[in-house]
Amino acid sequence: MLTILEGEKMAHTIEAKAPGKVLWLGGYSILERPNVGFVTTIDAYVHAASKLTEGDNGIRIRAPDFSLDIKGTIDRDTGRLNVERSKELNLIATTIEVALAYVLSKDVRLKGLDISTKNDEAFAYKISDKSRAKAVSKSGMGSSSAVVVATTASVLAAYNFDLYDDDALHKLSQLSHGLATGKVGSGFDIAAATYGSIKYTRYSPSIISDFPKDFSIEDISGIVKRKWDYNISKVALPKEFRTIMANFVNDAAITTSLVGSVNEFKKADPNAYSDLIRRMNDTAEKAIGALNSISENGYRREYRDRLIESFRENRALSKELGRRSNIDIESDESTKLINDSENNGAIIAKLPGAGGKDSIVAISESDEDSLRLRKFWKDKSYLDILDVKMQNSGIIFEKNHEKQKMA
Repeated sequence: MLTILEGEKMAHTIEAKAPGKVLWLGGYSILERPNVGFVTTIDAYVHAASKLTEGDNGIRIRAPDFSLDIKGTIDRDTGRLNVERSKELNLIATTIEVALAYVLSKDVRLKGLDISTKNDEAFAYKISDKSRAKAVSKSGMGSSSAVVVATTASVLAAYNFDLYDDDALHKLSQLSHGLATGKVGSGFDIAAATYGSIKYTRYSPSIISDFPKDFSIEDISGIVKRKWDYNISKVALPKEFRTIMANFVNDAAITTSLVGSVNEFKKADPNAYSDLIRRMNDTAEKAIGALNSISENGYRREYRDRLIESFRENRALSKELGRRSNIDIESDESTKLINDSENNGAIIAKLPGAGGKDSIVAISESDEDSLRLRKFWKDKSYLDILDVKMQNSGIIFEKNHEKQKMA
């Protein structure tokens, strides 16, 4: 439970930054409990800075990435915002309301709030065809999840809640994202933005789907106190690995459409779907087991080979799921690119997350192999190599330039 830190003035500005993510294992199968996923974070962040203002109940929300600069008021009894609520503002506004309701549940009096958010450049997808900019303007790295976690964290920290209590931060962020989007996904992206690189099993969807949209302060307090049935454990990529990531230029996967097609396959042939998802999860478990073995016993060939084999089996099953669902989770063109990448410096390459054409990620074992792969990708006009690296940290707080990480 988040606690309030005594003895500090509340006039400072607290910045929280939450990382983007890459889902290496668990695409689609992670939606079904108790299946697992493996997600790493990247060194690209969404920043949120909050400052309390004395003597009023005003709120100002600035989000230049969404061209937002909105002023309004806060209901000090409920935490609800009185602002002009556009589609672009809804995610941030809902997140603030949930956080403020939690503050009120601790008998803390609300003050005015000045909050701003900003995305690192890596989240700003580069598009050469400006006529398609609105249609393909996402990178697939989880900026919406990161902004929810960063916003929640900065608001709570501004009220002097314990920066290291990430359980409530995680639950409040999962709830905010679900309420704002009207969707209950697996939540792996919120979990990664909070905790860092992890093995993850989702919570039961009913925890959020049954939560009242017109929630009370008591509702917010209760859902944080409630025991959720997710499972999270720290898992990291070995230090021997070099990672590289690229976006597909002028392309972006529509995740909701892909998931919808998979759900149609599930309805049409539930037995075949369940068998395929089970096998996908088995290979994910094997790969994560190999990562844990490397972490515990060192980088041995037997673990390395098991990891590579499991990743490739998982990829093949994901492609089969796409074929059975009549979608290109991994198109034949993408399969050729992946195979060619594994012949040009990569030991593992794949389309992360839900697949489609958001991005491609790869792992090499040496600087030389990583450079060889980078040169191979640079020759592909449809790829834009990103200046990001995989890392293991979740939310990071900055106050007076003093960084504090949630390990």
